[in-house]
Amino acid sequence: MATATDDTLTKVSTEGATEFVQSFYVALQSNRPSIELYYAAQPTTILFNGNQVADGAAVQEIFTNQMPTAKYEAQSFDCQIINRAYPSITPNGPKPPSEMTVKDMSILVMVSGHVRYGDGSDLPQRGFSETFVLIPNPTSDKGKRRKEWLIQSQNFRLVV
Repeated sequence: MATATDDTLTKVSTEGATEFVQSFYVALQSNRPSIELYYAAQPTTILFNGNQVADGAAVQEIFTNQMPTAKYEAQSFDCQIINRAYPSITPNGPKPPSEMTVKDMSILVMVSGHVRYGDGSDLPQRGFSETFVLIPNPTSDKGKRRKEWLIQSQNFRLVV
């Protein structure tokens, strides 16, 4: 990979975080059967209010079969590049350095907002804070609508 400028890396990470936040919370609200597609095959840690969840399939099962409807409002988010050259693993093994792009990085994304559980608009809002580590999707293909970034780690906490 040719050395990318800090501005380029910041732009790519910000666009990735924006796209992720704008689609992930919509999926939690109205497309719960797609939730598993947001997760890497083996995330390191998924926590919801201090309770560990096994993987993306388990998160999808919780939201599909156990959680009431929910309205998420991400009020703010920020991101930080963790690793500028994340070691992506493709189906053929590690991606050689010559094939790496500016999207081969890991990103920390911090989100805060409100969530309302249930169908009524008069129900109370609860504040939440959520932190993600996103990694590049080695099988990303925009033409097939696969996610460019996948959740490797997630920590959700209701705050009020």
